[in-house]
Amino acid sequence: MRFRSLWISLCLAGLLWAGPEHGRQALADGLAFLASTQNPNGSFGVIPGAEEAGDVGITGLVLKAFADAPEDLRAPYALAIEKALDYLQAAAREDGAIGDPMQGLGNYRTSMGILALSALDAEKYSDLIAGARDWLMANQFHEGNLDVGRDSPHFGGFGYDKTSSKPDADMSNTQYALEALIAAGVPKDSEVFQRALVFLQRSHDSEANDLPGIKVEGSGGFFYDPALSRNKSTVTEHEDGTVSVAPYASMTYAGLKSMIYAGLDKEDPRVVAAIDWIRAHYTLEENYGLGTRDDPAGSQQGLYYYYGTFARALEAYGERVIVGDDGEEHVWAEDLIAKLVSVQKPEKFWQNENSRWWEQDPVLVTAYACQALGVALAHLD
Repeated sequence: MRFRSLWISLCLAGLLWAGPEHGRQALADGLAFLASTQNPNGSFGVIPGAEEAGDVGITGLVLKAFADAPEDLRAPYALAIEKALDYLQAAAREDGAIGDPMQGLGNYRTSMGILALSALDAEKYSDLIAGARDWLMANQFHEGNLDVGRDSPHFGGFGYDKTSSKPDADMSNTQYALEALIAAGVPKDSEVFQRALVFLQRSHDSEANDLPGIKVEGSGGFFYDPALSRNKSTVTEHEDGTVSVAPYASMTYAGLKSMIYAGLDKEDPRVVAAIDWIRAHYTLEENYGLGTRDDPAGSQQGLYYYYGTFARALEAYGERVIVGDDGEEHVWAEDLIAKLVSVQKPEKFWQNENSRWWEQDPVLVTAYACQALGVALAHLD
């Protein structure tokens, strides 16, 4: 509580963020920057080496940032938004996916498309959303779909695309797919969410994890990949042949959000375990858990992806205050706004100095930041 009192005193002295108006201004400036980067074909973003400018995934992220902004901040960009929606509509395929199949990342791009279309005009694009929803559900790994049995660490999860040479489910693709399916109107008691819970549990350092070979430490955090085929964090091998996988922040918030989307309530032990990890490791200074003693800068990887996931997860959780293990109260929306205002560039965009996962791209990172600000401002309201 002493630190919270100091923070309030500094705010009153004008030395720190003093109100949501600073967040609104930062968001307004960020949206203006994004609009200035729109490609002539209506898209946003650039894929190195691609013949045509634009990326469906980044375009979806930018559109969702506009959708999440207060209406008065979004209104000046109505024509730009309409042009971007036309681009997404043109990118839809006959099989329901959204995006060029030759570019891969089908689940991610289709999920972004669903989220943008659903948020901006679900009625107008209902047929397009339904087709994308069905295509996305057909990409979940399970025995009746892609011949992945329940004993597989990929069961219930989503990877980059079902056309991959082998199963590749991970928490990141899974969280986006589940969020998109909720936006597309799939009920939480659907089999797709019940299967997803199996994957979520096996990506969770908790007693609910029944995957052979994983030694549970009980921290309550989530990791990227229970199959460890594309793992992002530290793995410790034990003499008995089992392994422990270190959780990290962005995946833990992704896991919390996904469990809530799958119908678990706040009293469920799995949700409680995730919140306990968050209480113990609450920070906006780093993507906690990715840094190591040999590479402390690793904790800056995926920082803005983390901010976006942080906002969505705590919005879904529905509590205004997170109380840390030390008893300090964190009004998470205020903290997030203050952080994003403090790191906005003079040119009014955001950019991560760490280039991992494309986070030196100011369009992508600004879209993450604007989404996070929109969620935080709405939560304060």
